[in-house]
Amino acid sequence: MGRLNMGIIRFVLAFSLIFESGVAFGIHSTQLVRKTIISWNDTVSYHFLEDSSFYTQGWDTLAQVKFWKEVINLTSDTCIINIASCRKPIQKVSRTAWMGQSEPQKNCFKDSICSANDLALGTNLFVTAGKGEFYEVKKTLSYISKAIDVFEDNDCDPWYAQTILLIESPGKLKTKSYVGASGPFQLMPTVARRYGLRVTKYQDDRSDINKAARAAARLINTGCVPYVRNYLNAHGVPFQETDLWFRLLVLHAYHAGAGNVHCVIDALNPSAGGVALIQQVWQTTCGGFKNESQNYSQIALASILNFQELINLDGDTVYLVRGDKLMHEYYQFRKSMKPYEAYEYQQQTLGTYEKDFLDDMISYDNFMQRISKVRQEFVRISKIIQPATGTITINKYPADEEHITALANELTKRRRFDDAIKLLRLNLDLHPESTAVADSLSRAYRLTGNSKMAEVYSKRAVAGSDTTTVTTE
Repeated sequence: MGRLNMGIIRFVLAFSLIFESGVAFGIHSTQLVRKTIISWNDTVSYHFLEDSSFYTQGWDTLAQVKFWKEVINLTSDTCIINIASCRKPIQKVSRTAWMGQSEPQKNCFKDSICSANDLALGTNLFVTAGKGEFYEVKKTLSYISKAIDVFEDNDCDPWYAQTILLIESPGKLKTKSYVGASGPFQLMPTVARRYGLRVTKYQDDRSDINKAARAAARLINTGCVPYVRNYLNAHGVPFQETDLWFRLLVLHAYHAGAGNVHCVIDALNPSAGGVALIQQVWQTTCGGFKNESQNYSQIALASILNFQELINLDGDTVYLVRGDKLMHEYYQFRKSMKPYEAYEYQQQTLGTYEKDFLDDMISYDNFMQRISKVRQEFVRISKIIQPATGTITINKYPADEEHITALANELTKRRRFDDAIKLLRLNLDLHPESTAVADSLSRAYRLTGNSKMAEVYSKRAVAGSDTTTVTTE
């Protein structure tokens, strides 16, 4: 009996190793990894996928991938001027300044950039705005873990679940595109209904992660993979359905439609797949397959790179509130820090908490509580430094009017109007004569549809130095 039990244990362990290596999915280079996710109030375990071929085949080194990685991490107030054919970055410019120019001025500016960089006049240059506010990757973690299970249950490669959730509508369940696609998988109404979802005036299953994932899996299994397989077979191109380049073609079929991918493949008439074929796809237009379609798999690869960096930053643990991790480490090593080292560390922690707040990883109240702890450390540090070397000025937070207004504006870009208003009202309490803050408050209220409060703060901005207490709503 003991030998039998030991045999069973060995079998279970062997099966577990096979499952963890990805063979259970039929995926040779893809591995299932489990991560402990620590948020501000909870600790959970999620599972994700990692594809070693992404690195072994050099996808992470491609110029287009590096370019889109930077775009995804850049806020929308900055643009990158880049060479269209290879996505080589040339220069960064303010989006406001760029959009404020006339078309002749823009063309003249592009010509000057070509001259300064030894490029032929007329070189096709793109001006690409940052998209950091859109790609809320941290919010996708729980959705990805659920969708992987749904795809596996429907015998569909779960790699597609993870990748689509990273690029289509990351962290958003109800976002609707200009063409009518909606939900985390951005399904069109007709497609959603075809695969069993209810889409009416009163109910839209596309915002349900489980139902949407099931429909997307069926779409990929029946409307994408078989067509890409047939197109490649028609040209005698050898492939494995787990090849990353094959998966990218399937992604293009998901986004642009199988017919447009067929058009591109016929135009290229390839004899082999791989990185080289995908790079050719990025340079090819055919039918409805144009610039946006070319960008799709480039953005997918960049999103994969960003995602891998996020989940592997701290080994088996992912800290959603990075400021908490810094603060925890600070308390561990505070006694060994010199005062100015501690001061600089807390400055970094303060900025990290602001990023956590912008990423919506902590609420406004929790943000202010954490800032209060940082300030306590600033006060403690100042008491140590003052007797020996002078003073460190410790102001109330927010100390700088412009800085906190900029933070509120970032919240507004993310449509976090309530948080922006709270921050601006605090700023106005500290700087009651500021017409700029009052004007920002008026704009924020107007964006929420509260015209009454928008008018109140608009009048206050016009009045300038009028600091009469304003009635709260």
